[in-house]
Amino acid sequence: MSATKRIPRKPNPLVRYSRPRRRGDSFLSSLAVAVLGIMLVTTFAVSAVLLALFGFRVVGELSDYLTRDLPPVDQVFSKSVFQSTMIYDRKGRLLYELFDPQGGRRTLVHLNQIPPALIDATISTEDPNFYTNPGVDPLAIMRALVQDTVHRQIVSGASTITQQLVRNVLMTPQERQSQSLGRKVEEAILAVRVSERYSKDEILERYLNEINYGNLAYGVEAASETYFDKPVGQLTLAQAALIAGLPQAPAAYDPYQHPNAAKQRQLEVLQLMVKHGYLTQAQADAAAAEPLDYHSAPTVFEAPHFVTYVRSLLEDRFSRQQLYEGGLRVYTSIDLDLQNQAETIVKNRLATIKADNANNAALVAIDPRTGEILAMVGSANFYDDSIQGQINMALTARQPGSTLKPFNYLYAFEHRIATPASILMDSPIEYSMGKGQPPYQPHDADYKFRGPVTVRRALANSLNVPAVEMLNKIGINQLLYTLHLFGITTLQQPPGYYGLSLTLGSGPVRLLDLTFAYATLANEGLQIGEPVATPQAGQTQLEPVAILRVTDASGKVLYNYRPPAGIRLASPQATWLITDILADDAARAETFGPHSYLEINRPAAVKTGTTEEFQDSWTVGYTPQLVVGVWVGNANDQPMKNVFGARGAGLIWHEFIEAALKSAPVMQFARPSGLVRASVDAETGLRPVPGRPTVTDWFIDGTLPTESAPMPTPTPLPPTPVPTATPVPPTSTPVPAPPEQVTPIAAPSNPNLVVVPSLVGLTEADAQRVITDSGLMTSYVNYQTINDVPDRSFFLSIPPGRVLSQLPQAGLQVPRGTRVYIAVRKP
Repeated sequence: MSATKRIPRKPNPLVRYSRPRRRGDSFLSSLAVAVLGIMLVTTFAVSAVLLALFGFRVVGELSDYLTRDLPPVDQVFSKSVFQSTMIYDRKGRLLYELFDPQGGRRTLVHLNQIPPALIDATISTEDPNFYTNPGVDPLAIMRALVQDTVHRQIVSGASTITQQLVRNVLMTPQERQSQSLGRKVEEAILAVRVSERYSKDEILERYLNEINYGNLAYGVEAASETYFDKPVGQLTLAQAALIAGLPQAPAAYDPYQHPNAAKQRQLEVLQLMVKHGYLTQAQADAAAAEPLDYHSAPTVFEAPHFVTYVRSLLEDRFSRQQLYEGGLRVYTSIDLDLQNQAETIVKNRLATIKADNANNAALVAIDPRTGEILAMVGSANFYDDSIQGQINMALTARQPGSTLKPFNYLYAFEHRIATPASILMDSPIEYSMGKGQPPYQPHDADYKFRGPVTVRRALANSLNVPAVEMLNKIGINQLLYTLHLFGITTLQQPPGYYGLSLTLGSGPVRLLDLTFAYATLANEGLQIGEPVATPQAGQTQLEPVAILRVTDASGKVLYNYRPPAGIRLASPQATWLITDILADDAARAETFGPHSYLEINRPAAVKTGTTEEFQDSWTVGYTPQLVVGVWVGNANDQPMKNVFGARGAGLIWHEFIEAALKSAPVMQFARPSGLVRASVDAETGLRPVPGRPTVTDWFIDGTLPTESAPMPTPTPLPPTPVPTATPVPPTSTPVPAPPEQVTPIAAPSNPNLVVVPSLVGLTEADAQRVITDSGLMTSYVNYQTINDVPDRSFFLSIPPGRVLSQLPQAGLQVPRGTRVYIAVRKP
């Protein structure tokens, strides 16, 4: 809104500069120095005599001598100003403002970015003569001096905008609080010197970026974002008047805590603008009638789990001072549109299976061509404590079920140990686990045995027994090595710790790592990502990309991610075979049915996983453009009710990947050269012979069988059975069952299952040791007071520092590596 009267200002300089001291000071400047001399002597009469005898020059020299220990005025502009770190999505949309909680938030803007209404309101309120005074207001100083002398204390202020700037920049917090006459004199002298050296526009720009507006907002840009959720340049007159009135008493005029006082202060500012000719009364009345709708959530916090993850990465790369004061601009890989879609789909789909005790979920989406994270949902609700929502389940190690199987078979394909048509046995089998250990007897999820099956059938239908047979052939070491190279950062125990059940998910992995590992499958065996800061032999050399670019406040680039050429981890032929199997809807129909949730409106390869006690439901799948991993479960390890991977995580995966790729072109998985299609014997996987069934599949050049299957032989008819009488047992009185007895807890027969030990009553340290010794994982400790435990007598029976409760309960058989949560009586 244009003002009826404007005091002319100098053009705003976009680049600050220091101009030399001017010759021929104005009369007002000389008068200001004389007044300061008057304030240094004890009486006005003595000051007048000194002024008459020695003139302004002597007084000026005297003030220079008395203030020789003051800081140089150049520090007003040279002293660094803290600025918040801004975290953006890949398109420049704000995710979070990172600032020191002991300081505040600030974003610097130039004067020409600040609306005239806010400038006029500030000048009217703080310093009406700003553009004409020499840095101090002589008449206000005289008035304050008289009042201070009469009342024997400081009762009247006379601070100009320049003085306030000097006070905030050049003085310590203790000096700012001081109301002594000496401090006032020093402040005034420095203000005059600043006015002589810098232009009014330079001083005003620095002031508007420096001053505190309450609620940790420093400067007008932070204030505008805090109270009205908009850049300062978009403020209305009403909003500008509200903000201009805050610096005098930010706490007293806090719009959130004291809205009535803030409104009254706004009205005062509008009337001051009328008084000083910036507004008409009609304009002020119209602004006063405009509703003030304050931003309900002053802090933007989009994609909270991802932002927290990025913050941890920044803390590893930059100093605390750079993060909290350097004004970094961090452009991340996340796409806020995809992130919002993911959060909504996770929430809505979980609601459909909540009755099955599925309360939480996580999702990660990665572009396999660049390694960039496009979406990360760490929980169903970051703010829901009932599901431990602030725990980022995308970074929490969980047992992955069958989602590791593709890497088991990938190693076999890559090293010519097997082909998609190789035959594995799905039949009862025992594996020796060593002296004193019971044998390992794997079984499929449905406890059925299918006899000889091809690798394609075994992987597509997620059969357990053939997967264990394949791992037994290639070796646990080789699978661990493959997983580590592909990006799995967990599973660092010796191979014997996991056993052959590793391929079934006996070791915990992170959803982010697993999704990144699948990204290499989607990218034809070529891993793309950011180089690991401290790479180690036998471990992944690249990691997912979360940060694309970092600049300082001036725009200087400090970091810029450019996708590297990548690391070849597997041949395009071997990875294509895995992809072809995982995309084969007909092959997996035996287990999942035709056209299940694993099928989408374009070619996609996908694998599910479910842990034995239904504590984890997984689905990870990909197209050439996008990889999506989903986990469903409970952060506290409570089991769900028959929530398999396809039904739990699969629903979320299906809906999100279709939504995310809605506008993307349909891409096929390009079949590389070096593959041949051929038929082999269906029962042996050998070269076919007449009279025996065959299967047709893809083979890497050089892997076709050279040995032929045996020729079929006539099958004799079975002899006709001779009927026999069925004996009838004599009637007898049933023997009564013995009285029920309590059976002691027995050690599990499966070496990958362990019995949860009893921890109640143990010290925290002893409990953690017992958990670890049992092959389980420790977690965070919940310290409880008497108000947290319903049974007060039980609480009082447990000494402080000892375990009150545990989860899972003692005596349960759980997979090795399960996390155990304990509650300890607060010391």
